[in-house]
Amino acid sequence: MADIKAIAMPKWGLEMSEGTLAKWHVAEGEAITKGQVIMDVETEKIANEVEADLEGVLRKQVAGEGDVIAVGGLLGVVAPEDADDAAIEDFVANFKSIAVGRVEARKKEDKAEAAEASAPAKKAAQADVKASPRAKKLAKELGVDIAEVPTSGKRISDRDVQAYFDEQQSGGGEPAKEKGRVRASPRAKKLAKELGIDIADVTGSGRGGRISEDDVKAHAESGGGDAAPAAVNEDVRTTPAVRKLAKEHNIDLATVQGTGKGGRITKEDVERAASGASAAPVVPGENPYQLIELNNMRKTIARRLTEAKSSIPHIYLTVDVELDRLLARRAKVNAGADAKASVNDFIIRAAALALKQVPECNVQWHDDGIHMFQHADISMAVALDGGLITPIVRAADTKSIHEIAAETKDLATRARSGKLSLDEIQGGTFSISNMGMLGIRNFDAVINPPQAAILAVGSGEERIVARNGAPAVATVMTVTMSCDHRAIDGALGARFLEAFKDLLEEPLALVI
Repeated sequence: MADIKAIAMPKWGLEMSEGTLAKWHVAEGEAITKGQVIMDVETEKIANEVEADLEGVLRKQVAGEGDVIAVGGLLGVVAPEDADDAAIEDFVANFKSIAVGRVEARKKEDKAEAAEASAPAKKAAQADVKASPRAKKLAKELGVDIAEVPTSGKRISDRDVQAYFDEQQSGGGEPAKEKGRVRASPRAKKLAKELGIDIADVTGSGRGGRISEDDVKAHAESGGGDAAPAAVNEDVRTTPAVRKLAKEHNIDLATVQGTGKGGRITKEDVERAASGASAAPVVPGENPYQLIELNNMRKTIARRLTEAKSSIPHIYLTVDVELDRLLARRAKVNAGADAKASVNDFIIRAAALALKQVPECNVQWHDDGIHMFQHADISMAVALDGGLITPIVRAADTKSIHEIAAETKDLATRARSGKLSLDEIQGGTFSISNMGMLGIRNFDAVINPPQAAILAVGSGEERIVARNGAPAVATVMTVTMSCDHRAIDGALGARFLEAFKDLLEEPLALVI
């Protein structure tokens, strides 16, 4: 089996835990070469093309389009054309993903530790054995009773827990359906639910009778589901289970509006179409409400911002900026220009130049210390349906206003269509959130870690100001800077806002 290799779900960034296989670009039986685009994978915020890092023949597509797979999970199998089918299936059955298995390099260490103690000694001392904190944590995550885990040393290690779990999963423990408990993969359970199949009726082909997703599909194709599968508009982006559901309800998928990533049609979309509803399902009661399920992007936003507000000591600094000279300068700059610069483009440029003047604010907070950067990589907030994304204008301090204008337009367009790459949304040094176009006068924004600051920009509006002791009318914009007080104190933030205000109110430097 040395020539049989896995295509696994890649990991892009520390926050990624799973991805959606959006599309296969190669079919089973086709040869692939290194560097060839073989599939599209979607995360919470982006869609990326995945290039092959190996060569061979795609012998099996383990994951289907639309499947959500954990990082390290098996997507496909590459092997020589003459490799035995049974060997391929055995490879799939025994594959251990990064999320569950341990690296092979640690197996030798496990065996060496196991050889130090005999089996009788381990059994006799089991009652007195203690467990390491990592072992307890892993046991809880895997649902293992740590009291049942044998140990090879003085206390139960995380390797002992993993080895015991692997043994149970591979058939070394109780049979799949013993005592009424069905052993099936999460994907198999999910598919069975979608197809209306009682998972207990499915025959498992894995070790110990474990039921896989393929077992559920085979059961459905043999007539074990609510209805036989049927082809429904194969050009529509969705999953086989959703196609089957649409066929059951006699619905043409071409007429269904998809609410999934990139317009993908979900099971809920078909169910709404079947019921004649156009929105989220209504939960009855004294005051009926619509239940809107959280998408991956909203879950990620909720987790990260909760962490930010609970762990970062925010302080807020607010100033008013007069914009009349900037608006006049913008009109001259845009006259005859191909890429029209918005007020937000000027704000990005002003923030970047202000960060060059006050580099102590162009920082990220990390456990090893404060990282101060040479260039200002400005993250700009872009609102999407169901969430928010922050593409980055790299080295904005080195770019002209027209270059920034062209780049922000391109980034915003691709952000709304889900076409940004990972490096275009990760690693900014400073953020700007502009809600002025929505009529918001002022607000406080939440810092996006590990960045140490974010600038909240309100709308520009005519206000009465004092000038030379007399009232006058000026176009004024309120901005509030949220600072991580661990890295940026009030005086330092005030220096940045002073430089930022001066650049916008005397904007000639922004167009030079």
